[in-house]
Amino acid sequence: MFNIRVMMLITLSFVLGTCEYVVIGILPNIAEDMKVSITQTGLLISAFAVVYSIGAPLITAYLSRFPRYRTVLILMFLFILGNVGCMLAINYTCLLIARIFLAGVSSALISMSMTFAPDVAPRKYTSSVISWIFAGFNIASVVGVPFSLFITQFTTWRVAFLFIVGVSCILFLLMWKFLPTKNLPPTNNIVEQLVLLKDIRIIMAVSAMILSGSAAYCFYTYLSPILLSEMHVSTELLTLVFVIFGVAAMMSNLLSPVLNLWGGMRILWIIFALQAVFLLLLSFTMQSFVLGGAIIFILGLLMYLLNTPTQMYYLQISKKFYPGTLALAGSLTSSAYNVGIAMGSFAGSYSVDLAGLESIGITGFIFAIMATIVSYLLANRIKKEYKEVIARAKRIVAR
Repeated sequence: MFNIRVMMLITLSFVLGTCEYVVIGILPNIAEDMKVSITQTGLLISAFAVVYSIGAPLITAYLSRFPRYRTVLILMFLFILGNVGCMLAINYTCLLIARIFLAGVSSALISMSMTFAPDVAPRKYTSSVISWIFAGFNIASVVGVPFSLFITQFTTWRVAFLFIVGVSCILFLLMWKFLPTKNLPPTNNIVEQLVLLKDIRIIMAVSAMILSGSAAYCFYTYLSPILLSEMHVSTELLTLVFVIFGVAAMMSNLLSPVLNLWGGMRILWIIFALQAVFLLLLSFTMQSFVLGGAIIFILGLLMYLLNTPTQMYYLQISKKFYPGTLALAGSLTSSAYNVGIAMGSFAGSYSVDLAGLESIGITGFIFAIMATIVSYLLANRIKKEYKEVIARAKRIVAR
């Protein structure tokens, strides 16, 4: 399964993940250098997520009509230019514009890369390949973000973006050489593809993902300030703590296909309920490094369990009921989660301004409870549809 093309797609998601998450680790450094507040710097995360979430379905649906190989290479080149822009930004406004530009490019790039999954490995490994592509984002949490955080302790935060540019240039050459040149099957125009978003099952699944992502990013956006200000972790140990959290998040993503086999969307509400419980506990254990650290680790384990079940569910609905919308379906997971990132980081910022860092867990708890309710209702709908299919099959056999 792990041929050079699969590894290339995983590396691509690693680079994209490092680009998206790197600001979380270097938030205080950027704020100090640009002479803006921490909450204003947090806008770099929420603005990125908003543009990403809007761009993923719309830009992907539009670009899916063009030759896939050439389109992905052009997007990769633009991605490199965007990171150069971040590295050379002379002020906060320039950095914000560069991040917004990167969000649009990244959203299309990861969505288009998902469509290569059936072409780079045997069909029976498609779900595993998708899981590993998502895992690239978690590898970014384990390696990319902590490494960037580490080097910024000895030099400027701009070197973090230089690291992304360097890896991206190497990856661009590999993609030019090894990426499959096969194009996507004919797709519907952008208006016809958007009919997928009217399906109530898609709406419910996307809503649950948005709410869970919001719950997670209420605290993850401010993980550095929580560790430094509340848990009193030294700056020397901060990188190590991010690595440990990244390991938990990566384990979460790798366990996601297992959850899909155990019941997928039918049992996802249990995960969201657990997320709600531990977010609530975080507010009362934040002052303790041992208890608070354990809860943050558990939240990392729960963070990405939804990836494979939701992505496979989107693709299943698309193939069965809405042919020609596969590219759009492939973009929904990253798009929905980034809406959650935007909502969570904004709600977290508001919560911190209003009641301090201790309130973040309670804010996340509210989002997670709503995710639990929506997911539970969807699970009941799926079970009902399954029973109807079985009953219909029995009637046909009886004839």
